[in-house]
This record gives sequence, structure tokens and C-alpha cells, in this order.
Amino acid sequence: MNISDINPHIRYAGIHYAYPKPASKYHLCYDCRIFYFEEASGTVTIDNKTYNITNKTSLFLPPLTKYRFKFNSNVRFVVLNFDVINDFSHIKQSLSYATEQNFIPDKAPVYELLPELSNTIICELPQILPMLKRCTEEFMQKAPLYRERSSAFLKLCLLEFIKNTTEKTAHSALCDQVINYIRENYHDQSMTNSDISEKFGYHPYHLSRMLKEETGKTLHQHLLQYRIRVAKNLLLTTDYDIDEVSWRSGFSSSAYFIRYFHKQTGVTPNKYRKSQMFI
Repeated sequence: MNISDINPHIRYAGIHYAYPKPASKYHLCYDCRIFYFEEASGTVTIDNKTYNITNKTSLFLPPLTKYRFKFNSNVRFVVLNFDVINDFSHIKQSLSYATEQNFIPDKAPVYELLPELSNTIICELPQILPMLKRCTEEFMQKAPLYRERSSAFLKLCLLEFIKNTTEKTAHSALCDQVINYIRENYHDQSMTNSDISEKFGYHPYHLSRMLKEETGKTLHQHLLQYRIRVAKNLLLTTDYDIDEVSWRSGFSSSAYFIRYFHKQTGVTPNKYRKSQMFI
């Protein structure tokens, strides 16, 4: 299946309200689902993994996903049930969902999904809300060509989900490349965030924020912490003095190295070396 094959067939579209309640039973969806939470506080558990739900949370579920919600406050959300393609348009009524006990496998339309839409997607996509509302309005009003018009709006939403997934994959690959570059060039004392970012064609702030979102560490933290790792290895495996260890680890001065090493480990490099020798 290609992106050009996307031609959604919607079976249900509506705006729902829910009240605080404990976790429901697990449900399985027969066709695809999109939930967009305008106002919400709670969680969704998908195949035994739990995610937080807040305002602007967008959720895409492929067919046969097992899920359950728990709401901590009043909730307002948009929900759509649909197929990504139009091959099963003869099934017009909502397929709803089932519990694990009463699920009927033969009821689920079977077709190939794009890799980007083959797994759950949960993220913030506030830009899709106007399109989802137009899609829902068209579907509920049932004016001439309402199926075609609502399908067109839904396709735009699905493209945003795909874009989000593609960008995350690209970011992950980029993060791996950046981390490998740091490991290969940590000894360059003059290397800065700007140098690394220029190598990959990004602004330093953007690249650092990307790493922070995916790894929990900024670009500068990755560089310094890898240098500390190298320094620890040199302290334990060589007789180099502190100046030599500092230089070989990529630090611009031994004073800065000692200060940062102490900040990270709680001891000076010399004390670290002595303490580890007897372990």
C-alpha cells in the first residue's frame, strides 16, 4: 500500500463527552480509530502499556488494537471509526468495538496498511482538530457528497499522523548519527555545538532540543558525558597524569576537567582512580 492509495471510508464520526471513571474493560477495535482529546485528563492503556492523556492528545489505533481508557476529569473528544481504504465501503454501519470475550475476528476488514499506520500513534497534533471537526460535521450533516468530503478531510489528518511518524523515525536516525559523530571526534578540544550542528545542517538549538526530546540529554551533555566516560577509562587503565587524561579526553583545560569530573562523580579524578583500584 502507498500513501496515494489512502481513500478513507468512514463508518462513524462524532463528538463525545465522558465523566471521571475508573479504567474500563479492554476493548478491541474492528477498524481504525482516531481519538482527539480537546479537554482531558487520564490515561489510555494499549496492549498493557499506559500513556497519559491530556488536552490536545491525538490517538490513532489500527484495527485489532486492544485498549482501555481511564478518565480523571470531564472529557470532550472527537472520535472516528474508519478504514484507510475504500474497498469495504459496502459495510456502512459502525463496527464499534468488542471485549476480548465477544470479539468476532471475521467481522474485521482485512487489508494492507502503510507501515506508518500499522502501529499505535499517540502524540500532540493540534493542527488536525479543525480538519477533524469539518470531517465530523460533513459526516453528521449528510449533505450531498458528504462521504467524499469527509473522507478528504480525514485523509489530511492521516497525512499529519504519517508526517509525525516519519519525522520521529528520521530524528532517531539523526540522533544516532550525531552520537556516533561525538564518539568519533570527542578528542577535538575545539569542537562546539555549532560545529556539530553545522556538520548535520541544523541550527544548534534545534539539534540540541531534538536530542533532549529523544534521549533526555542535550547536545552539550552528550559531548561532556562521553568525555567523562573516556576519562574514567583512562584513569583506570593507564598511568597518565591528570593533564594527559584531560587532554586525551577532549577537555580544553585540566582545571575545567577536574571541576566537571567532580560535579558528575562527586570525587576528583585522583580520588576516583585511587578508590577504583581497590574494588
